[in-house]
Amino acid sequence: MHILFKKRHLFFIFFLIAITAVLILFYNNKYPAQDAQSDDAAIYVPIIMYHEIKTFKLGKDVISPEEFEGDLKYLKENNYHTITMTELINYVNNGGSLPENPIILTFDDGYLSTYKYAYPLLEKYDMKIVFSIIGKNTDEFTKVHDDNIDYSHVNWDQINEMLKSGKVEIQNHTYDLHYNYGKRFGVLPNSYEPLVSYEKALKDDINKLQYEIIAYTGKIPNTFAYPYGKSDKSSEDVLKKMRFKATLTCNQGINIITKDPDCLFGLKRLIRSHGDCIQDILTKAYKTVKIKD
Repeated sequence: MHILFKKRHLFFIFFLIAITAVLILFYNNKYPAQDAQSDDAAIYVPIIMYHEIKTFKLGKDVISPEEFEGDLKYLKENNYHTITMTELINYVNNGGSLPENPIILTFDDGYLSTYKYAYPLLEKYDMKIVFSIIGKNTDEFTKVHDDNIDYSHVNWDQINEMLKSGKVEIQNHTYDLHYNYGKRFGVLPNSYEPLVSYEKALKDDINKLQYEIIAYTGKIPNTFAYPYGKSDKSSEDVLKKMRFKATLTCNQGINIITKDPDCLFGLKRLIRSHGDCIQDILTKAYKTVKIKD
């Protein structure tokens, strides 16, 4: 009887160990963002795309300050660590290290609302963003000092204040190719446009902002955010010639990052709109990338 009891006891212990192992495996695969210190394994890096934060006119590209703060709270409580594009590039190209569960928060266009609403929350929650500006808008609002949150963009003084905090990284979003003036759509080539003319047009515009950023901030952007997220092989080739190390699109999905430098070009992003839930956005995206694997 005593021997039978011991056998049942041992069986129960082994059963608990097996159940625990299954639960651990399930948890580790629920969100496949893994420890980024592994030298060989691919890692999953979600990039969230934001535009404006306002208290009115909420919609596709405009969320409230409370929604953004909710995002930061969720990320912190679930052990995500925000990184910059430079940190990601250094991990791929230079053997740099990354924290566990890395995630990138990007803000496009350079709106004043990023300075007014996002920046204080980054300080509060000790998180980072990647800020891709449109050069012409920054120049114009540096001159006029208009602080209307509905349409204003940051000026160079505000950019430098954010950069000095270490919570914001600046990147290139063209000087003046973000708007369709009937000449071209973002940085895409026009029909029958000679390659030499196309390359010159892109280089002239992008370098103008590149040089301004260097002159005003001392920083050298290494990442290019495509206007409207639109790109093709010719635009990618030009940017590689210009020695950009990464490009950001609006294609939906989570990025699989390896030690191949080409994996940094055409990076996908997850669009954050009003009414969304960041937990749902990430859960859905992780399921998609898991299926594709």
